[in-house]
Amino acid sequence: EVPPPAEMSSFLDAVRVGDAVTAPSELRTIGAQETIEATLRKLGKHKILSLPVVAKGAASAHKYLGIISAADILLHLLFNEQFVSALEELETEELSIKDFNHDVESLLQAPVKSIIGQRSESKLVFLIRPEAPLSKVVGHFAQGVHRVLIGTNDKPKQHWLFTQSDAVRYLRRHLTHELVAPTARLTLEELGLAAGPKNMVSVSPKDSAAAAFQKLMSTRWTRKSNFDSTGDEKCVWDLSALPILDSKSHVIGTISQSDLRGIKTENLHELLLPVFTFCEKRAGKKISVQVTVTPETTLGEAICKVVDARVHRAWIVVSTENDPSLSNLPEKLSSLSFAGMQS
Repeated sequence: EVPPPAEMSSFLDAVRVGDAVTAPSELRTIGAQETIEATLRKLGKHKILSLPVVAKGAASAHKYLGIISAADILLHLLFNEQFVSALEELETEELSIKDFNHDVESLLQAPVKSIIGQRSESKLVFLIRPEAPLSKVVGHFAQGVHRVLIGTNDKPKQHWLFTQSDAVRYLRRHLTHELVAPTARLTLEELGLAAGPKNMVSVSPKDSAAAAFQKLMSTRWTRKSNFDSTGDEKCVWDLSALPILDSKSHVIGTISQSDLRGIKTENLHELLLPVFTFCEKRAGKKISVQVTVTPETTLGEAICKVVDARVHRAWIVVSTENDPSLSNLPEKLSSLSFAGMQS
């Protein structure tokens, strides 16, 4: 990747994290001893994707044991023989939905703390002071982290989550800033962001949601880390999204961890639905045309497309129409910002 202009580094260093947050919402947490089922129910009730896990009675910032997401719970289930077997029996109508729910109930009774660490990100907790530079947060995002906590040790009730998408939305509002504009005018190709992987992983609209999520969570990539909160030299991540391609390799949809919003015990059986149907059911609406960009798209244009469409990513269509090579834009954006910070 080509380092962006140094102006971007100056901008990220000058902005305070607290200033990049707009209308922070209440931080919801879950107790470490609460069951996985209770965690899933709370996620579904509030239609959120993650919950910081707290140790009972802890008073300091160290009370956070991790951040559990719906993806962590799904990983726990989708690679469990008992769950997979029950799902298969449900598909062949050997089990009713009621019996299926009963069969998997025992898998959800373990304390939520027991699944912390099954995915690298769930064990990483960063509490960033509001006065810290935005570059510090972007540095974490560049290494694969999707969210951090903002706040101070002495005010535990004034903590909130800040995500990659929050950072991208903040950049959207400042694309014309004199320190951001030089980078925003560069194309994705000029920034070294247009080259896709040699073997793009994708799913077919005929695949079930369960099969798609299994592929999503079993496709791993490793990135060297310098996190203070872990002794690991490298962190292993699963993918956050995969494109749904039709028979002509056109992007017709996206399956992502965000599609787990609203998932709960009572609708786990919907994982048997075709992936496209599952995504539309979770979104509560028909999925519109997917956001795509090309190597000639400027960074500013790409950010506008993502934010204005209220999506988390755009797919970079790199090669020919019949054989597209695709890249996940948000992860590339994070790498871009990190490169700028280091230049």
